Order: sequence, then C-alpha cells, then structure tokens
Amino acid sequence: MHDLKGVVNDPEGLDNVMQISLRMVKRFCEILSMTGNLIYPTSSQLNNEDRVSIRKNEEFTQQRGFIVSASTSIWLPHSLKSVSNFLKDVNTRCQWDVLTGGNNVTELAQINTGTIPGNSITIIHNNMLILQESGIVEIRAFLIYAPIDALIVNSIVNGGDAKKVTALPSGFIISPDCCYSLGRDNNGNAQNGSILTIAFQILIIGPPNDNSISQKEQKSALTSFHTLLSSTVLKIKTILDCSD
Repeated sequence: MHDLKGVVNDPEGLDNVMQISLRMVKRFCEILSMTGNLIYPTSSQLNNEDRVSIRKNEEFTQQRGFIVSASTSIWLPHSLKSVSNFLKDVNTRCQWDVLTGGNNVTELAQINTGTIPGNSITIIHNNMLILQESGIVEIRAFLIYAPIDALIVNSIVNGGDAKKVTALPSGFIISPDCCYSLGRDNNGNAQNGSILTIAFQILIIGPPNDNSISQKEQKSALTSFHTLLSSTVLKIKTILDCSD
C-alpha cells in the first residue's frame, strides 16, 4: 500500500506533491513569527529561549480547534552543512525524531528541487508516512516535515485535489554562526558553528464554538512541549557529541 514510485513518474502526482510541500514550507515559516497569543509561563517549566504560541485553527481542511506552536534555538559546534546532512540522514533519524517511535525509517520517494544537489522533497515511512522538504543555500538550510495519511497520498497520486490536503509541519532552520570561529579547515576556510532553530506544532481539538483554550489544556500543552523540546535537543546534542 506504500508503493509510491508513481509519485515521481506521474506528472500530475508530482505536481500535487510539490504543491502540498510548498504550502507546508510556507506555513512552517509563518509560524516562526509566533503570531497569536504568546504564553509566558510563570514557572520554570520552559527554558528562557523557548517560545510558545496558541492560535485558533481556521484551516477548513482540518478539525476546528487550537494550534499550539513551540520553538527554541540552540548553538552547535558544527557547520551548517554538517548539521543539515545529519538531520537528513534516514539511518539516524530514529534517534531524534519522536514520530518514528524509535524505529528505522525508509525513504519511499524523492523529488529533486532546484539545481543544488540534495535539495529535495521526500516521502519517508516507518509506522506512518511523512512528507518532508529539505534545502540548503549559503546562508541557511531547512528541513520541514509533517505526517500525512496514506489514503491522502494515494488520492493525490491518482489525481485527487491537492488543494484540499493540509499538513501541520514541524522542522528545523539552520543558520551559520559567523561570529564565532572554530578555526580553519585544510583549505584555510573559517569553520563556524551553527544555530539550530527547532519548531513543533500540535492541534488541540475543542468544541466547534469554543473561542478560547482552557487553563488545563494550556498547562498540558506546555508540559508536552517542554518534554518534546528538551528531549529532542538532548538527543541531537548527544548524537553530535555536543556538551553544554
């Protein structure tokens, strides 16, 4: 049921996947501005670098409710390219991505985008299908992904309406840290660290006419995101052998 070779070969299926991925990337970039109500907890539940926002979901293709977004940024003593390659590696993804449940993932389809090698849209699978787009240029890199239902993938591959498909993306933006040099490589080029920004989203389903989120739900969201952000940061730092 997950044979998606036709996605790459069929022009209509290819166009549909690219449309959905474009909206996914655009939506992810929009959440980084953290519009909506920012939560500033009085407890030490979140780190000072963490930002959490709640907004009402107006997306007609999703259940009504509230979307909770959270992000944090960390410094890593590795180059932008090294961090980008690490995040794209399907062999180590299960070590940091909670969506994998600790299980290995398989790349089912890949669509190259642009002229830079490695920039691509991919569909990966373990216990679910994940649509992902990754890219790298000189000043930044990104890896953005969202779970997507297998029935929806089959629909768009077979000519379904891609405009009715939505995805709630999470992911990473990687920026070079040009202010702190780690030395020079064999070619004399400065080796800098990088700043990794992580952002996650969840949808909280509420009554159709509810215009606010309860304190209990807000507290639960904070707890969930604190655990998710902290564990993901710790896993990435451990794999990359980075100490605080």
